[in-house]
Amino acid sequence: MRVLRYVSKRLLFLGPVLFGVVTVVFIVARMLPGDPVHLLAPRDADAQTLAVIRTELGLDKPILAQFARYLTDIGRGEFGRAIHTGNPVLVDIANRFPATLELTILGLSLCILVSIPLGVLAAVRRNGPLDHVSRLTSLLGVSMPSFWLALLLIYTFFFHLDLAPPPLGRGPIGFDPPRVTGMYTIDTLLAGDLAGFATVVHYLLLPVISLALINMAPLTRLTRASMIEVLGSDYVRYALAAGVPRRVVQFRLALKNALLAPITMIGILVGNLLGGAVIIETIFAWPGLGLWAVTAATQSDYAPVQAFALFAATTKVLVYLLTDLAYFAIDPRIRY
Repeated sequence: MRVLRYVSKRLLFLGPVLFGVVTVVFIVARMLPGDPVHLLAPRDADAQTLAVIRTELGLDKPILAQFARYLTDIGRGEFGRAIHTGNPVLVDIANRFPATLELTILGLSLCILVSIPLGVLAAVRRNGPLDHVSRLTSLLGVSMPSFWLALLLIYTFFFHLDLAPPPLGRGPIGFDPPRVTGMYTIDTLLAGDLAGFATVVHYLLLPVISLALINMAPLTRLTRASMIEVLGSDYVRYALAAGVPRRVVQFRLALKNALLAPITMIGILVGNLLGGAVIIETIFAWPGLGLWAVTAATQSDYAPVQAFALFAATTKVLVYLLTDLAYFAIDPRIRY
């Protein structure tokens, strides 16, 4: 019952938040430079043809009428058509989301697998060589823009060392693995195609490392700071004074409490992954949602931009809800 009450309170906030997101997305999309009518009209179209297309798109109506129509379409699950691809928005999202999901899952997994242990060990062995390395890498990661980091990796490992493939998407030209889930790593393994799996991993390495390094610095710093704070608390000192082995105190007693702040940071990182994926996908020509949304924005294609922003915001809100539930499960002070 306590869990249901907690979840129901969080769900009550979803409606107003999502309505606010829809409103902001609609307004910002209308502020894009250019006119989507010109994407559909022939180059030699006259004013009458442009007016007909504008009427069909509903852009001739007042802004409030356009917003009401937009809300009605969302309620019916209709997000319009992407003019630059000619497909319904939901079809494009279904086709491109697996590529973005594969990239973000692997990037986040690598980030967590490196950052959490590195932050914990840096705190346990404070002022040691590992601690200095973690602080230096965190400082560099926070200071370096994501696009510059990605370009630097491409220059080093592709142009200079020739160890990485060119930034041309998910595989070489003509590479077409069997599609079951849309995530090439899983699909090639399901088909037993080890050569295809090696190709997929080869093309994934630089984008995944770039996305992981972007998020690794803040998570490592926060994990280290949280662990140092917990190790200095009274109950840890009392446990050590009572003769409890140091390793047990550090990695069983202190670690659980130190993970509360990193869990919050992981939730924030997951919510921001789609935004980070936009930059990485653009640089590596990765055919995911980020590149699709950037292409739509440059061509003043309203529907994909609105759908991507709404999708990203909804994902972030749901991730924050799951983060609250993780807090509820770990921290007994929230339960009581």
